[in-house]
Amino acid sequence: MWGTAFRVSGAILTVALLVAGIVVFTDAFNQKQGKMSAAVNASSIDKIVLRTDGVLTEVWVKRTLDLREGITLMELDIDGLRAEIETHQQVSSATVRRRFPSTLEVSLAERAPVARISARDSQGATQILLVARDGVVFPGVGFEREFRRTLPYLAGIKLVRDEGRLRPIKGMDVASVLLATVRNEAPHLYNDWKVVSLARLEDEREIEVQSAKVKRIVFTTRSEDAFLKQIAQLDVLLDSVRAHTDQPVREINLAIGRMSDGRMQVPVTFSDTIPVESVVPQESTPNSQFFNTPRKTNREL
Repeated sequence: MWGTAFRVSGAILTVALLVAGIVVFTDAFNQKQGKMSAAVNASSIDKIVLRTDGVLTEVWVKRTLDLREGITLMELDIDGLRAEIETHQQVSSATVRRRFPSTLEVSLAERAPVARISARDSQGATQILLVARDGVVFPGVGFEREFRRTLPYLAGIKLVRDEGRLRPIKGMDVASVLLATVRNEAPHLYNDWKVVSLARLEDEREIEVQSAKVKRIVFTTRSEDAFLKQIAQLDVLLDSVRAHTDQPVREINLAIGRMSDGRMQVPVTFSDTIPVESVVPQESTPNSQFFNTPRKTNREL
C-alpha cells in the first residue's frame, strides 16, 4: 500500500512539474515575442532596395511612394503601394515586400520605348513622350537624351485620353515588329529612320517611313515574314542606287513590288524625275543589281 501511494504521489508530482514548466515557458516565450514585435513595430524604415530591368532609380521610388518619416513596415499598405507605382505607365508590373526589421523591397518590370511622339499638353506646351511595344505612351523618366534621339518619331496617329491616361496606340504591336527587325538586322538603315507613319496601317496595311536618305519608304504588312524580306530588298536596292547615281531618292515602294522572271521589281522615284523600276534579283550580290528604265530619264543610270 505504501509503495502504491509513493508511486501515485510521484506521478502526480511529475505531472504538476511538467504543467508548471509549460506555463513558465509559454509565458516567457510570449513575453519575448511581444518584445520582438514591439521592437519591429518601433523600427522605422531605413532602406528601400530597388530591383528593376529598366532605368528607374531608388530616388524615383522614394518620391513616388512619398512615405512619411518614421513609418514602420507593419504600418505600410503593401497593396496600396504597389498600385501607386503601377499608376505610372512606364512600369509594367511591380512587387513590394517587407524585409524585417526595417527594409522595403521593390521590384519593377519596366516598359522599353521603341519610338517617340511630339504632343501638346493642355497648356499648349510641346512634350516629347515615349511609346512602348504594346502602344502604351509614357513620359520616360530616366532615359538619357542621347538615347531618346535614336528613337524615330511616330506620325499618323491620334492620341486619346481616357480617365486621365492616354490610350495605347493602335497598331503599335505591328510597327514595333518592323522597328525591331530593322534595328537587329540592318542597324545602319535604322539609324537613318526619322519618322514612322501609321496613317495607312489600318486601311491599307502599309507603314510609311521617312529616312535621312529617302523621303518615303512604303512597307506592307500583308505577310508574316514581310518585314525581313522587305528590309533585305531595301538594303540591296539602296546599295544598287548608290552604285549607279547620286541623285536623291524620293520614294521606294516595297508594298507594290512584283515578281518577274524570278526577280523582285520595286518602283523607285527620284527627285524631279519620272519613276524608275528597280529590278532586285532574289539571290544575288549587290554588284549584280541594275535598273530597268522604260523611258529615258534626264540622268543616265
